[in-house]
Amino acid sequence: MSTNIDPQRNPNNEIAKVPTGKKSKKKLIIIPFVLILAAVATFMLWPANVSRQEAQEIAAAYVGGSNSRANPASRDFERFQRVWSVEVFYDGFVHEVYVSMRTGEVVKVEIDRWD
Repeated sequence: MSTNIDPQRNPNNEIAKVPTGKKSKKKLIIIPFVLILAAVATFMLWPANVSRQEAQEIAAAYVGGSNSRANPASRDFERFQRVWSVEVFYDGFVHEVYVSMRTGEVVKVEIDRWD
């Protein structure tokens, strides 16, 4: 069996290697993973309609009004939506209030004893 090797295109007279397909399988796994990761990062970092200060005020009003004390809100993810997580201290309890970043509604409240 003879092969035609063009010395101008292949000066070292090497025969081209046929790809085995292992790299394409890695690409099939890596590309969707990177796309999902980028989508989640974009979703989590997208600007909120409700500000941090507004979330603190909503959480404090929900728990006890002017008698409660709220810590600064932090970003969180609860029940498939982005929320502000605010710790509110009131009447010997810690209320973990989750306020929707999109609507400002209270999504969830967890109450613990404060010792």
